[in-house]
Amino acid sequence: MLVSLVYEMRGFRDRDFLESREGLIFCVIGNVHPVNKVLTYLKYILHHSSSIRTKWGRDGVMYGRILPYYSAIGVRNTMDYLRERYPEYIVFDEYRSVELIEVPRYKIKTHFKPEERLQELINSPRDGLEELALELVKELSDITNINLSNFGITGSLLLKIHNLQYSDIDVIIYGKRNSWVVRDSLRELLHSERKPYFSLPKGEVLKEWSRDITSHHPLSLEEAMLLYSKYKWNRAIYRGRQFSIHPVKLEDEVSECWEDKVYRPLGLVKIKAKVIDSSDSIFMPATYVVSDVKVLEGPNPPNNISRVVSYEGLYIDLAEPEDEIVAYGKLEEVEDLRCGETYYQVTVGTFEANGKDYIKPVKWFKPY
Repeated sequence: MLVSLVYEMRGFRDRDFLESREGLIFCVIGNVHPVNKVLTYLKYILHHSSSIRTKWGRDGVMYGRILPYYSAIGVRNTMDYLRERYPEYIVFDEYRSVELIEVPRYKIKTHFKPEERLQELINSPRDGLEELALELVKELSDITNINLSNFGITGSLLLKIHNLQYSDIDVIIYGKRNSWVVRDSLRELLHSERKPYFSLPKGEVLKEWSRDITSHHPLSLEEAMLLYSKYKWNRAIYRGRQFSIHPVKLEDEVSECWEDKVYRPLGLVKIKAKVIDSSDSIFMPATYVVSDVKVLEGPNPPNNISRVVSYEGLYIDLAEPEDEIVAYGKLEEVEDLRCGETYYQVTVGTFEANGKDYIKPVKWFKPY
């Protein structure tokens, strides 16, 4: 077995959840956070009346889902709710030059940790969905030879507000090396169909998933179907239940502090570029190091664009070294205060792009 990773000095990790004193439930974004605050998006609200059919609850207490779908526009709509009722959670961040949802640490009532929730399932699953989630994680552990202690459970199962009929299974894999092992193993497994109870969406299910994302992302139905059938190893079906995999780095794999860099917006751009490093493309945010950049639309920066970064999980792991991509998003000048270096990047998943930003492999524009 791979050696179990030691969790020392555990901070706030991507896909952890936080419950505030007011009963607001936030999902943590990434592993890098402002001093005394945590970068998040709002997902559930205590006693909130939601238009979404499925309801979530635990111990007779109901929560409404305020985020109807995952996108920058969806998050921006939740910010309007907070601005009206809990404005202290909305911050204009001087390092990112944009308004963000940042939870003050003193406001946190409960910090939900995925690896602790998985241990609860190992000790005593309470219902059929928890049993299925545990079975899935054990299967992934067996396939990859990675210790169970490096996995976690997030989403509604983490919060114990899951719906037995509708809820997905959201799995965390911790550690950079472990994440790539899971990615390679699961991608091979899904495409080989060696274990038929692991499957990619097909037929009407594929069309349904694809239509869903085209309703709030700038993809054609054909592109969305290609995405789910060829690229999205991290969203699939296990024994008839939808599941997702979320790679998350550990603390010793993240050297950056929030206050190390200042980001300045320079407008929206469309570029074509060659990927030279995709080793961080499966994490949040997904980062592609690029070269041979050609600006197709928008302002030209003083120096070359060296990165394409996505806070939209749809665009993780879309390209490998030597692949060409087209990206549309916010051009940013990034000043690294540690060394005085300045570089330029295109960021996808921002409010400024109004849901029109994307990353697409150039091969999508050619016969596949």
